[in-house]
Amino acid sequence: MFTKGIVLVPDSTRSAGPWLGATRAPSLQRVANRPIICHVLDALAQAGVAQAAIVSPAEVAGEIARCVEAEGPADVAISHLVSAPPETGGDSLLAAAEFVGEQPCILHRADGLLGELILTTIEPDGAGVPDAVLLVNGAPTATGLRLISAARRAGKAQDPTLTTSPVVGACLLGPGVLARLSPERQPEQALDLASVAQRIAREGGRTQVRLARHWRHFDGDAHDLLDMNRAILDRLDCEATPSPHDGNHFEGNISIHPTARVSSSVIIGPVMIGANAQISDSYIGPHTSIEERVRVEGAELERSIVLADASVLHVGSRLVTSIVGRHARIFRDFSMPRALRLQVGEGDEVALC
Repeated sequence: MFTKGIVLVPDSTRSAGPWLGATRAPSLQRVANRPIICHVLDALAQAGVAQAAIVSPAEVAGEIARCVEAEGPADVAISHLVSAPPETGGDSLLAAAEFVGEQPCILHRADGLLGELILTTIEPDGAGVPDAVLLVNGAPTATGLRLISAARRAGKAQDPTLTTSPVVGACLLGPGVLARLSPERQPEQALDLASVAQRIAREGGRTQVRLARHWRHFDGDAHDLLDMNRAILDRLDCEATPSPHDGNHFEGNISIHPTARVSSSVIIGPVMIGANAQISDSYIGPHTSIEERVRVEGAELERSIVLADASVLHVGSRLVTSIVGRHARIFRDFSMPRALRLQVGEGDEVALC
């Protein structure tokens, strides 16, 4: 039983955007009305984890802690650890070794999600019980994956390497494995779970590799956020009942915060609507999440994310696969002369269809 988990927060400066929320931390970008890291903690809780340590770079540690305290799951006890900068020879994984002790644990990156439940067992094979289970991107030709020593290929002593599909951001470590890794010999310079396998092999351990059907993580592409949003909303099991006096029509799984107001609108789930949002005379289509204090009036949205305090008003065309940032305003201006008037920031994209 894996009752402890470690959440590894990547360097906040790796991605170039889009910075659609109030943060530049990739793991705090929001999908389905919550930061990615909070969905990661939910997944650990579903796997039976009762205690988790979040290992964060110093520049985002405080922001991560405040966010998790406000929006993280209540059934996981959280500890916060600050990772040493790579240039000092620090090791983010071993920063959590004392927390884990001799227990098995689940390692998970903070900026991505698996498309299935996290594995909760390390099964013995012909050589016994492995020290770790790595997950790799699934592919029909990848069923024979294993860790192969480079020395076996080249006839000289080198570090072992994974021979095929990339490792995804989650793995299982057996009892005491984390404590046995040795940063003094060769400290790692990145939060890379493939390097964990190499280090285990250097210590004489064994790694088992299994296929993961889906791994999604945010590295600057807005489509990754939309894909994670869709995957989370597909698991939504709430079903709102429209009031007969509000002129609404609802279909499918819909979560509407009690303080939100929806009138004269069609909503086709899965859809999530946050606190104090106002939706009127609108169509909200599947795989759309709308955060708190958003105003949508006379508009159509589908497969989109609208962040807090934004407004979408009478745009005259359906918005699809779109992300609307915090405090953004999208509206149709009926004044003359008629023209497109845009305010576009660095790195932003505007598609006129």
